[in-house]
Amino acid sequence: MKNVLFASAALAAVAFAAPAFAQDTSGYFGAGYTRTGSDVETYDLNASVAFKPTDQIGVQLDAGYTSLQIDDEFSSENAFGAGAHVFTRNDQWAVGGFAAVSNSDSVSTYNLGVEGAKYFDNLTVAGTIAYGSSDDLDADAWGVGGEVRYFLTDNFRLNAGLGYADADYDKVWSAGLGGEYQLSSKPFSVYAGYTHYQFDDADIDEDKLSIGMRVSFGGQTLKGRDRSGASFTGAAGVFGGAF
Repeated sequence: MKNVLFASAALAAVAFAAPAFAQDTSGYFGAGYTRTGSDVETYDLNASVAFKPTDQIGVQLDAGYTSLQIDDEFSSENAFGAGAHVFTRNDQWAVGGFAAVSNSDSVSTYNLGVEGAKYFDNLTVAGTIAYGSSDDLDADAWGVGGEVRYFLTDNFRLNAGLGYADADYDKVWSAGLGGEYQLSSKPFSVYAGYTHYQFDDADIDEDKLSIGMRVSFGGQTLKGRDRSGASFTGAAGVFGGAF
């Protein structure tokens, strides 16, 4: 319960972290459910806010709380994470860097990286290079990821991504498909996604299914969030929970 209360307070703080004088403040609260393989379930709460301290520099702040449950072991794990992105962006492209930390009941990790996006009419091509480390696991990892987002309308997005990650104890390839739809009359959206993982050394395949919802603030469409809001994914776009 202490972890839940702390996470809830942090999520609320992220939503109001932008100073009153910042330009173009927007963001969202989200909740999701993920099933990986046949016996791993996660429930998460998350929030992101983006704002512009100056005309040229943008900032995105993220926070999240995750509860992981493993069916066959009847065990659970709770984790809290926070991250920050600093970037520059215009109507044609975006480029920036990020740093994030997470702490669970047994493992602490951090990651760093660079990310960017190229904007076309109804298409966005995004990419990330990330490095992650955990002293508790005595492991380091690096990886690259890319995603294509296509907007059927300003409030209906389809996306497809590829990723590769190399950790001290395994290498993993990932491929995913997903989408998100936002109501035109209310700041409420639903999303779903599927990701397939291939672990080389362990010779294991895993499938991950995700569903969730978001409530946004700042009056943006999904395409508006992609081009001027809290749209950066950081290391999640590379590792995606695989490690």
